[in-house]
Parts: sequence; C-alpha cells; structure tokens
Amino acid sequence: MKNVFKMLAENSILPMWIKDLDYKFIFVNKSYADLQHRIPEEIIGLKNEDLYDKDLSNKFNEYCDEVVEKKAVNIKEVYTEAGYRQCVIIPLLDNNGELVALAGIISVTSDISRIKEKEYEIELQKVLTNKIIDILPGVIFYKDLNSKYVYANKACRDFYSQRGIPDIIGKSELDICQNKEQGKKFMEDDKHIIENKTPIHNEIVYKDKDGEFTYREVIKIPLLDKYGNVKGVVGRSLDITERKKYQDKLEYLSYTDILTGAKNRTYFEEVEKRYSEEGKLPLGVIMGDANGLKLVNDTFGHRQGDKLLIDITEVLKNVSKNVGEVFRIGGDEFVILVPEASLKQCEELILEIEEKCNQYKNDLFNISISLGAAVKYDAKKDIYEVIKEAEDKVYRNKLLQKSSIKGSILTSLKIGLGVNSGETEQHNERVVIRAIKVGEKLGLSMSELDELKIASGLHDIGKIGISDDILSKSTSLTDEEYEIIKTHTEKGYRIIKASSELKSVAKSVLYHHERWDGNGYPMGLKGEEIPLLARIISVCDTFDVMISGRVYKSAMSKKSALEELKRCAGTQFDPKVVDIFIDLYK
Repeated sequence: MKNVFKMLAENSILPMWIKDLDYKFIFVNKSYADLQHRIPEEIIGLKNEDLYDKDLSNKFNEYCDEVVEKKAVNIKEVYTEAGYRQCVIIPLLDNNGELVALAGIISVTSDISRIKEKEYEIELQKVLTNKIIDILPGVIFYKDLNSKYVYANKACRDFYSQRGIPDIIGKSELDICQNKEQGKKFMEDDKHIIENKTPIHNEIVYKDKDGEFTYREVIKIPLLDKYGNVKGVVGRSLDITERKKYQDKLEYLSYTDILTGAKNRTYFEEVEKRYSEEGKLPLGVIMGDANGLKLVNDTFGHRQGDKLLIDITEVLKNVSKNVGEVFRIGGDEFVILVPEASLKQCEELILEIEEKCNQYKNDLFNISISLGAAVKYDAKKDIYEVIKEAEDKVYRNKLLQKSSIKGSILTSLKIGLGVNSGETEQHNERVVIRAIKVGEKLGLSMSELDELKIASGLHDIGKIGISDDILSKSTSLTDEEYEIIKTHTEKGYRIIKASSELKSVAKSVLYHHERWDGNGYPMGLKGEEIPLLARIISVCDTFDVMISGRVYKSAMSKKSALEELKRCAGTQFDPKVVDIFIDLYK
C-alpha cells in the first residue's frame, strides 16, 4: 500500500513535496520539480531559501511554522513568477500524534490564476485611471442615482475644499451648495439625465468670496452598464472665466463701433433679425444723420469731428437706454431700434433727443442731428426698406433746418419763388403756420408735419417757370393765360420730384388746386382721393389770398373770407379741414 501511495504521489499532475521538520525537502514529485525547472533529485535536501527569493521563502517558512504550531492543515494563496498558486500544507503525524514531517500540495488551477491576475489588473487599472483623471484639467466627478458624490478627482476636491467643504463624498448638492436654489437646480439636472438618459451642457456662474464671478462649463452624462441601465451621472466642470472674458472682448470688438461705443452695422442686422424672429413687432426704427460733421471736420479738425459723433451718441444712448438700442451704421448715420413701439412713441423719442441736443454743452459748437422714424410691422419686410422710409423723413427734416446745406437749397427755392412770381415770403410763412396748426389739430405725425411744412412753403414753386407778364397782370386772364397758370402745379411737381425723398411732398404740391367736388385741376380728383396735405394747403392758401389781395383782386375782410370758406366747404374744400381752420382762427 505504501508503494501505491508513493507511486500516486510521484505521478500526480499536482505538484507535491514532503519536508522534514527542518523544512528540508525529502520528497518532491516530477510536477513540482518541473515548476522549478529541475529534476526531483536536484531539489532533495534543499530548503525554500535555495529555491525562492527572500520574501517568498520567508512566506513559505511562515506558512510551515503555522502548521507546526497548530498541527492543522494550512491553505494559502501566493503569487510567484509563474502566477497565482494555492498551496495546501498538511501536517504528517505518527501513531502517537507526534509531528514527523510536512507535506505540501500545490494547486495550479488556471481559473484561480486568471481571476487573481484579473483582480490585480483591475486594481492597477483603477489606480492608473484615478491618476490620469487627477492630472486632467477640470473638475471630474461621479454621482450615484441619488445624486450623491461617489468619486471626485483632485481638482474637484480642491474646488470644494477652497469653499470650506473638505470632503464631498457621500454628500449631495444640497449639502454642499451655499446657494440652495442652485443646488436644487443641479439635482434636477441629474434627475433629468437619469430619467431620460441624455447629457446636459450648461454654463454655471459662481460668486467667489471676494465678489468676483467665476464661469464654469459643465457637461454631465449618464453612466450606463452593458444592459443600458443608468448607474449614475458622470460630469466634468471647466473654468472658462478667462475664455469668457476673451470671448466678451472679441464680441465687443466685433459688434461695437470703437469710436463712439455704439453698436455697429453687423450687430444692428443681428439684433433686427432677432427682434423679428422673436415677434417683437411693431419694430420702431429711428434714423439719424449728424448735422455739420463735414463743417466741423474742415473747421476744427477731425478730432473735434469725432467729438461731435461721440457727443451725439451719448445723447442718443441716454434718451433711449430703457427702450431701445443705438447703432452707428455709417460715417454720420445712426439708427435706434425700439422693439414693440408705435410711430408716435418713436416721434416722442425724437422730440426728447432734439431737446437734449439743444441742452448739451460743447464749447466749440452745438450738436445737432436730423431724425426720422418708420415702423416695421411685417417680419418678412426688409429692414432696409424701413430704413429708407425713415431716411426720406431725415432728408425732409434737414430741408427744414436753415443751417444745413439742404436747408439752404430750400431757402434758395423760396427766394426764387418770391423774386420770379411776385409771391411774398410773408404769404408762404403765413400759409405754413396755418397749415401746421391745422395738421396738429388733425393729429398728423411729426414726419407728416415736416412734409406739410415743406409742401406749404413750396406750394407755388412751379410759378418760377411762368412768365412775369402773366403773373403780374392786373386785368382778368384770358382762357389761354389761365391754362398756363394752371400748369404751375405740374411744374412744381417736377421740380420737387427731382429729389426722390420728396415724392409725397411733390404730390401735395401737384394736387393743392384740386376741389372736393372733383372740378379742380390738374387731375380732377374728388373728395378723399385728394391727398390730405393738399386739402389743408388749399384752404390755408385760399384764405391768405382772400385777406391779402392780389394785383387783380382787392383784399377781403377776415370775416368775409371765413364765411367764403364756410360757403365753399363740401364743394371746393374739405368740410372737416374748413371746420378745424375756422375753429382755430376764431
């Protein structure tokens, strides 16, 4: 039987050995010898120290000491150059129970080795991953399904440590956020990510102890297992304060007119588009053209010209700061966009701007800007069509300013009218004053009043092209001469229409001799077919002619002239305009 056991031990695939009480090998089988790359005879008589390095031999000796001490089987797992091994050490006792030797059986089960090696590899990967994450830029963290921190890299720990929270593991945002509303929002984001399995990208603003603001870009994604189940939330937070400042500076330079500080044309187009898309209509557009820029540049130098533009911008910003935004879209051109505004509101702003310009203090020159307003009602309408409407009004406004070049042209036309036609400047001024009063009573807008002022001042400009012999004739005109006189409306129309910005003014001049009953000239228009401004001019002009007289006709009393207007209301004149004129005159 002893030989049988010996034969089994020698041929077992499990490495086996027997040692005496001095831990010398007295038996090893072939499998054990193969592990040592030797033959059994070479190992007999050796100790652990002769086969293994110091650390490993000491471990084997300790395991043997435990068996000797307890006289019990000892099972240990050890890592050798060949991988993980399980070693079973058995005490060999005689019939009296005395220990006589130690036997060892070594398991080389590949599963154990692979498992242990995998565990070691996993642990190494975990350490490596943590080290890598620690040196990556930004705060990186992992939260469980209850939004509590499970992992935080060094940057994350430092971030909260600087804010008085030394340990965040196991805590939620409500535990660590000073701003509880912000903490609640973070946890709502986590819940959304977990429930919808979708990432979230946010910019967060933190206020530091010194009052400075820190901007952080936060990206959070769901952590899914291989079955698609959410196990938590992984996030990264980067400090983008410097990048934000750089972007803001770049945006400022891209969208701002550096000279005046107003926004530029590029930003104007973006803002207008945004207002239209957001439905902030009607959109008020106030167009402005600085007066006298060339004169200031030529007289005082470009530095003072720049100062003029800066001063005008300051006025525009101060007046519109709560209702609109100011843009410089050209050399001396400005636009104010006023969302959800009516034409009347825009004109009230214009009046306030003009008043502030008059009050503005400048040692060298007065600041002045010609303004006009239009309104965009349809989101699809091109904004530059609306600007053109406002520009036409700006042009008319410049015509009414005696100090401007365009105003000088208008003055020259009026002087020419007085010299060539016999019409006096006083007559034109009286017609203008009365027409404006009627227009105000009718509730005309500022731009309409500007048109009325120009049209009433130039209503007979066409008489420049008619012979003085006819104009100054003291006797009744022949039919042929009357027909010539009647052409003055068309001549005036052509003179004024030469300026594209004065088309509506030209029409008022063309039609100011039309009659309410349709029997006037040149087109025979009837009733409200006649432009309102032309109807106003007709009443005011006729009244002044009646009370002033002409070379061919004596002056009437004012009472008689008013009675004549009343009598002709509904035939020659618009009855409503006549009623307002009489009420105002009385």
